[in-house]
Amino acid sequence: MVGVEKAAILLATLGPEAAAGVFRHLSEPEVRQLSAAIARLRSIPREQAAAVHEEAWRRLTEREGLLVDGEQFARQMIAAALTGTREERPADKAAQPGGEFLAASLDPVAPAALAQVLGREHPQVIALVLANLRARKAAEVLAALPEDLQPEIAQRIADLQSVPEDLLADVGDVLAGQVQGLGRVAPRAGFLGAKLVADILNVADEAVEARVFAHLEAHAPEVAEAIRGLMLTFEDLLRLDDRGMQMLLKEIVRDDLMLALKTASPAMREKIFGNLAQRTAEILQEDMGVMGPVRLKDVERAQARIVTAARRLDAEQRITLGAHEGDVVV
Repeated sequence: MVGVEKAAILLATLGPEAAAGVFRHLSEPEVRQLSAAIARLRSIPREQAAAVHEEAWRRLTEREGLLVDGEQFARQMIAAALTGTREERPADKAAQPGGEFLAASLDPVAPAALAQVLGREHPQVIALVLANLRARKAAEVLAALPEDLQPEIAQRIADLQSVPEDLLADVGDVLAGQVQGLGRVAPRAGFLGAKLVADILNVADEAVEARVFAHLEAHAPEVAEAIRGLMLTFEDLLRLDDRGMQMLLKEIVRDDLMLALKTASPAMREKIFGNLAQRTAEILQEDMGVMGPVRLKDVERAQARIVTAARRLDAEQRITLGAHEGDVVV
């Protein structure tokens, strides 16, 4: 047997909790390689398991000493003991769906503090947690994570499939204990991973968005395309009230507005012209009437610039693109 096969047998016979503890100390390629080896296991002969355990014990006892972090071990031992004896969640909490309980447990925690706690977890756990937070909260936590980790987390969120509610509740229990003292949300059931990433990036810093898309376009271009298609679009600006639309129109270059209106829906055209001065609207319509054919790519770029301007104004709280989750409007 090669080393990875022995490691797979050892972890499989030690159980999932011990295996998870080992995985936390492995690199991403090592986790994938070892997970694949474990998945290939069908049956483990008793003699083979005994031989692997004997070899592992021999390798440990041959060393003069083991390097351990006593303080960290003590904290983990105490946490494990408390976890084993902790009380059940109150009835009102137990009745919550797992994703809602996880979000409610972490919502009061400052994004920087939550990022610090999550930074010690496997990237898949981080993705799972962020996928169940409010989009704005998730964006703030993502921005607080190490820059080189941000694109991978976004890709993992995009790839997420449905997760059992009891697993989400367990994750919420564990993290709530870790952030106790540092620090509620509608369930996100039914959202596709790409939609979750789109919602997060819609309210994330432009630098975070650029890093995420640079990574995705290099490693998963089809995912990047799906996310872009689900992000805020030019037609979504219909949700602006008249005051917000007027504010946005002041920020738009006239040439961009003419190009953007080329493929705009009748409703969007009516919304824009209705928020321009009458004479300005008449001149704009006349100029568009004599505008020749334009490339669709130029139209899309103009619309993208307008959307970017809208997102900036929204971030500056000068307009509202629709009430953000958790916002209170009075």
